[in-house]
Amino acid sequence: MLSFKSAVTLCVLLLLTLITHKSAIAQQEESKIEVGAQFSVLGRGRGYLFDDATSIGGGLRLTFNLTRYLALEGELNYFPSAGFDNVRRFQGQFGVKSGLRFDRFGVFGKVRPGFIDTKSRFRTCSACPPGALCALVCLPVEFSDADTGFSLDVGGVVEFYPARRITVRFDAGDTIVDRREAVIAIPLNSAFFAVPGRNFATHNLQLGAGVGVRF
Repeated sequence: MLSFKSAVTLCVLLLLTLITHKSAIAQQEESKIEVGAQFSVLGRGRGYLFDDATSIGGGLRLTFNLTRYLALEGELNYFPSAGFDNVRRFQGQFGVKSGLRFDRFGVFGKVRPGFIDTKSRFRTCSACPPGALCALVCLPVEFSDADTGFSLDVGGVVEFYPARRITVRFDAGDTIVDRREAVIAIPLNSAFFAVPGRNFATHNLQLGAGVGVRF
């Protein structure tokens, strides 16, 4: 039969074991950092004279979970050249993700300001002004343009957790871009002059799918 002192010692040991076990489980569940990669599609941005092609690319994402329902995250995407105008984009979005996280899935909203750097090369004819249809055969002329504008990604996120440290994520949202119209060259007396275009905002549907690992 155990003595009172032995019983107290055993209870203390059991309590310490239980506390340590719960603490270990809590630490495993509270994964603060998540690193992921994603595939992304950025919809066509409509301009005044020229429209951008739909961009397909991908990149990396870093998430820091402040709580179970609130996280800070940053995402970088690169979209290689696509379309007749050879448009290339580099995107960076940094902001907040907040919502409801359950055992197997989570639903969140996101607001992430950032930037989009756009480099494009468009073609026109030297015998007619840009944007017009040429009735005559003319010599094609190419122009390059580069612009970096403020962007805002607003949308939703759905996540699935097939394993304790694995996240499968789907994004959908409106990426609002403050951009400048492509530089236009106007033929005048056999010479070409660069004229900066106007500034305007475009709304672009952006979809993404990716996988992340929680640490």
